[in-house]
Amino acid sequence: MTFKEKCLKLKNSILEAIFPSNFSCILCDNEMPNDSLICEECRKEQIFNVGNKCCKCDTIVKEGNIICDNCKENKRLFEKCFCPLIYDGKVRKAILKFKSDGAKYLAKPFAKLIYERILQENIDIDFIIPVPSHIKTIKKRGYNPAFVIAEELSLLLNKPVCDILEKNVLSSSQKTLTFVERQTNLENCMVLKDKTIVKNKNILIVDDVITTCATINACSSLLHKANKIYAVAVARTQLTK
Repeated sequence: MTFKEKCLKLKNSILEAIFPSNFSCILCDNEMPNDSLICEECRKEQIFNVGNKCCKCDTIVKEGNIICDNCKENKRLFEKCFCPLIYDGKVRKAILKFKSDGAKYLAKPFAKLIYERILQENIDIDFIIPVPSHIKTIKKRGYNPAFVIAEELSLLLNKPVCDILEKNVLSSSQKTLTFVERQTNLENCMVLKDKTIVKNKNILIVDDVITTCATINACSSLLHKANKIYAVAVARTQLTK
């Protein structure tokens, strides 16, 4: 290979890195000819959280219903949740890859999906608060998934991240518990590091997955002096209860 050919190859490599001609689907890794996040094949599956949804927790409910049974029976301390995807199948695999396999790069496309959903809603926020992880969990994973999503979302919304919630007790994993157990598992596990900053502010809580809303509710209870509290996550688990 001549020097000129080497230079041309290097130039093309740099241009491809900056302006890639092919993108990979975040759910199946298949290459796509454009900058879409999800390929057409994956879009054909039931991955999007659309339809008639609960006015509080964003889970799908029967046509004609406004609020789900869980939100009727459990007091919600937040205004509303927004989740673009359904936590199942390929979406579940992608989120587990992000949380447990070090796929930190997925934070950016996940944040973009959340951002696109937020744009559909007429809400105003002052700052973003990620759901905290215990220090031992962060050391094991290398990062807090909610925090890295919050950072990417901050760039899109042009709103600051305030990492003021701290998980100081290593509680049982929510995914191993029943619906009822989840509601009390996080009690007294978190603290608010700055009580003055939230007063009369509109807050956006960020998590990776919302299931029973127990985590979001626990966070919201510490932020009760805020004006309004909204919550977002990449995906919503669809519960029967």
